[in-house]
Amino acid sequence: MVNANIAAARGEDPEQIEAEAGRVSTIIEVPEGAEWNVVEQVMLQRRSIRKYKRRQVPPHLIRRMLEMGRYAPSQGNCQPWKFVVVRDADMIQGMEDFCVGECKKLSSGLDYVNYPKGSARHFVTRAKAKLFNRLQPNMLHPVPMTVVSAIAEGRFAVFHRAPTLILLLMDKRGIGTPEIDIGICWTNIVLAAQSLGLGTCWVGFSKFLNQSREWCARLGAEPPYEITEAITVGYPIGEPTRLIARDTHEIAWFEGGKKDILY
Repeated sequence: MVNANIAAARGEDPEQIEAEAGRVSTIIEVPEGAEWNVVEQVMLQRRSIRKYKRRQVPPHLIRRMLEMGRYAPSQGNCQPWKFVVVRDADMIQGMEDFCVGECKKLSSGLDYVNYPKGSARHFVTRAKAKLFNRLQPNMLHPVPMTVVSAIAEGRFAVFHRAPTLILLLMDKRGIGTPEIDIGICWTNIVLAAQSLGLGTCWVGFSKFLNQSREWCARLGAEPPYEITEAITVGYPIGEPTRLIARDTHEIAWFEGGKKDILY
């Protein structure tokens, strides 16, 4: 029996092949202007949560979230990830302290606005920042650098005092672009959390833990694995369901031999 994908590659009619095999798929008709379905609602209502109640999340809900992550698509189905769940308060505090220390180093070493303009310290620090920016352009974007300064000054918590952390370790041997697979896996997890009434937030500063041999060994983030992101998980304070504004991007739409620009 010919597989529908093979039939399509040969230029044959895959629908006809499937019909002859008695496997006719159902097409769900969705009229224009229909209400958002439950899956779409979860996507629209998801928020990055940075204030959590003290109540711990039941373990079985974390496992449900991880199961959704496990079923995320990946290139070649290589699943280049490993999950680490941290629910020990002292351990989370230790990770917080380490990341705060790294932010202090980064802020003092690269944030030249901390020093008087025209001073030698300002000049040297700015030169270092420019060099670092060429090597790590995303890291020195004003958004993360502003947060780095806030963390260094004790005005912002790295892990938002969440009761549970999930770290996703990436296998750098993954097929194609494992970073994309990791992002898809994370998305499955945070959407599952939203559907379960939980709040989450992606924490990129968790990458600082890769610089500690002790933390890497403790978390299992040793070659070929490395920490990509952490997700904070907990019960949100308040009802953060208000839609957040998003930019409208230009869309190039090719159909019927012509190109349209949509928004």
